[in-house]
Amino acid sequence: MNMNLIVTPRGADLIETLSSRLEGIEKDYSETLVVFPGKRPAHFLRRELARKSGSSVIPPRILSIDEFIDFLCEKGRPVRKLEILDAVALLYEIHRHSENQMGGDSFETLDRFFPLGIRIYHDLEELRIEDVPADKLKHIEAFLEEGVPKLTGKRLRSLTWFYEIFYRRVESIGLMTRSDRYRYALDTFSQTALNPWRQIVFAGFFALTDSEKKLFHALLKLDNTLFIFQQGAGLSEKLKDLGMSNPPDQESVPETELFFYSAPDSHGEVLTLGNELDNRIKNGFAVPESTVILLPSSESLFPLLRQGLSHLPEDSFNISLGYPLFRTPVFGFLNSLFELIVSMEGGKIYIPDYLKFVLHPYTKNVFFHRNSEITRVFFHTVEDRLLKNRSQLFISLSDIENDTVVFSESLKKMTGIEFQLTEKQLRDHIRWIHRSTIEKFFSIENMSDFANKGIELLLFVFQQSPAKLHPLFLPFSDSLIDAFEAISKSMMRNFSFSERTSYFVFLRRYIASCHTPFPGTPLKGVQVLGALETRNLKFKSVFVLDANEEVFPETKKDESLIPFRAREILSLPTYIDRDKLTAYYFDVLLGGASDVHLFFVENQKKEKSRFVEKLLWEKQKKEKTTHQNKLVKAVQYRVDLENKEPGPIPKNKEVIQYLRSYAYSATALDRYLKCPLRFYYASVLGLRPKEEMSVELERNELGSFIHLLLADYFQGKIGRKLDEKDLNRGEMERLIKDRFSSQYGNDISGARYLLNRQVKKHLIDFLENYTLPLIKRKSVTILACEENLNVEFSSYRLTGRIDRIERRNEKTVIIDYKTGSQSDHLKIDLTRFDLNRREDWSYAIGSLQLPFYILLYSEKENRTIENLEAMYLLLGRSKIGSEIELPLFNEIPAAEVFRLLKTVILGLLHEITDSSLPFFPTTDNKKNCPGCDYQALCGTQWIGR
Repeated sequence: MNMNLIVTPRGADLIETLSSRLEGIEKDYSETLVVFPGKRPAHFLRRELARKSGSSVIPPRILSIDEFIDFLCEKGRPVRKLEILDAVALLYEIHRHSENQMGGDSFETLDRFFPLGIRIYHDLEELRIEDVPADKLKHIEAFLEEGVPKLTGKRLRSLTWFYEIFYRRVESIGLMTRSDRYRYALDTFSQTALNPWRQIVFAGFFALTDSEKKLFHALLKLDNTLFIFQQGAGLSEKLKDLGMSNPPDQESVPETELFFYSAPDSHGEVLTLGNELDNRIKNGFAVPESTVILLPSSESLFPLLRQGLSHLPEDSFNISLGYPLFRTPVFGFLNSLFELIVSMEGGKIYIPDYLKFVLHPYTKNVFFHRNSEITRVFFHTVEDRLLKNRSQLFISLSDIENDTVVFSESLKKMTGIEFQLTEKQLRDHIRWIHRSTIEKFFSIENMSDFANKGIELLLFVFQQSPAKLHPLFLPFSDSLIDAFEAISKSMMRNFSFSERTSYFVFLRRYIASCHTPFPGTPLKGVQVLGALETRNLKFKSVFVLDANEEVFPETKKDESLIPFRAREILSLPTYIDRDKLTAYYFDVLLGGASDVHLFFVENQKKEKSRFVEKLLWEKQKKEKTTHQNKLVKAVQYRVDLENKEPGPIPKNKEVIQYLRSYAYSATALDRYLKCPLRFYYASVLGLRPKEEMSVELERNELGSFIHLLLADYFQGKIGRKLDEKDLNRGEMERLIKDRFSSQYGNDISGARYLLNRQVKKHLIDFLENYTLPLIKRKSVTILACEENLNVEFSSYRLTGRIDRIERRNEKTVIIDYKTGSQSDHLKIDLTRFDLNRREDWSYAIGSLQLPFYILLYSEKENRTIENLEAMYLLLGRSKIGSEIELPLFNEIPAAEVFRLLKTVILGLLHEITDSSLPFFPTTDNKKNCPGCDYQALCGTQWIGR
């Protein structure tokens, strides 16, 4: 036997060693075949050969191990590969015809079965490639009955049944799985197939399946084969399996300089890495070609691009790793459409999901004659229109397409557009968008139809919007189109679901297993690689992000139906073997580097990787220290969360003119009292927070609804004394039912159903436990409901709407309903009030609403304060009785209280219109800034958090 074996010393460059051992004729290596574990080293080998020759060369044939197996199969028996979707389709058919289905009814439909089908297929392939016969698997079932839970035992028995049937079915339809191709290559292996090659080199292997071991044993007998391994942790054990011995290192390797960085979070890691690269450039050192950033987790890719590499030229780094397709914005766009389709009821779309979809950048920027503004203006106008009636949750597309108001409002906003647009043109444009996107998925014939419609949608976005200008849209959309094409060509193509939702569920689960590849070239500049992409490559400077346990190595239990103990008995790889594989390639990578920088997060949830712990311990022993902190650089970065005091805003002539004609309400004065800046933003600039559609009723909407109910109920009872017959439970219940039906439709469910019951209970309690005892104690006459009052007071315009005005015995009472239960923010504490200390006003006065209403009423009706009273009724309290009253006047005489508060109101009005006084910020940030809608404008958004 001619055993051509090379084990490169630790730290040696595999590509350099390999290039020096290749047998070529001058610059022609075409008679040489090179096989690597993966595909990436081929780029580096071709570059190294060209560098050594100083010109172009004819490179060797370079294959990955899977490509080599395909090469052997094609020589003997060209057979189409079984794709994973085809495999799951076959497994599902087998599952459907099983008497004892795995999981019972839990996996009855294809969309539910799909994740399980992938796991079954991976397990079957692993069993077959490791040459585990079905009889041995059956034997394990009986062996493990006592040692595993019942459910696991049933899974194992079902897996044996799949194992016996699946490969016979695959063979019957003339296809081959990956494991079939390995077995066929091994069974039909002969030297004849490899005779054309002068030299065959296998380089950089470590972990081998049973099929690969047998193939290597056969290849070792050939005279023209060469095996090159890299010295690293655990290699001796692997060589022993091949009947080889591992020679000791004969070269001394320069010591690798290690740097450790502990960060509080991933942003700290990326920021520090970027600073390290930036410092090298600033100090006059070009970032070397031989620099790699290793990303064990793809989650760090975009933070790295935006922060860590943002100061490098775009052509100075290269990315080669798979990024999860479900994380891409293109799939996010598809998902928003699917959510819209799924949430439809009775042919109508759910408005929040519709707005989410049409306001997506891909949708709202669809071209009209190469102009995106028209579509954008229209859909934002639709948003404003639909938000005005927030109680409506569902609408048909035809209702939107035939809403003349929204089209006329949109056209008014398009006056600056370069060409004249008619209403018909705009309506046709919107209908075209609806039919090209949403309506396309109203009817789905089968999986092939679904996939083709998905491709058409992506092509529509590509051709009819500026989405393609985003640098990553094309690779992301291409990967999704590939996924759809795989579905349309698979054995699933004619399968149909009874529920439209199932198509979307299936796609989400399939996409969860897909990745979008980055190009992987050019090879110059910093290389950003995944853990396995670094195999067989040497770099001088190594930067490792996310060097945390459970990330690097990715220590997690096998997502397999075969229990750990059974895997050990069957000699199947476990997560321990995966960890050894990662440890080996990481050790090889470190051995060839001059400097290695390890970044990890340390907080309550994350700890450093075992690899880091081991390296730290070795360094501690060398430097004879027990203190890790001396060896680890703690990453500290300062995020400025300081709340800068917002500055005052002066009043110009136009503002003063506006303020002197402004109609002041109690709400506006309360706003000014708490914070003059808030008054400026809301009442002068007219800024309002953007409203959103929601299933939940907002507090303001709930308050308005209850006010409407009570006004309607008491409207017919105005002008006469209330008696028990006026407090009719049935009348209130009918009114609530009618108002809910007109406001929210007949189909009230979920949160609105509960709210309906809660409102009904509280208002019945209000009649029976508050109003009834009240009219028994006092003579009560309703004078007005929802009364609008407008008066001129000391040259100021005042306005307000009073919920209820009634006469109780001899006094007129002004009532304001509050749907909350708390009263602290409404009270006026006169014990803390000093009229001469302006800075105390906002601390002592919770709200000026009641004194403002009394002022309005007394001025309008020319009434004296002695016969007036005002109170809040706190309808949100759990117990409804006389305790819901919060009166304005208690022991202190009404005239004295009103005089003080009237002075405050007038003083505030003078302040607001005083041109020499700017709008100052609040004097109590902690009380008034949290929850304010204008925190972002002032820069106080962190207060109270």
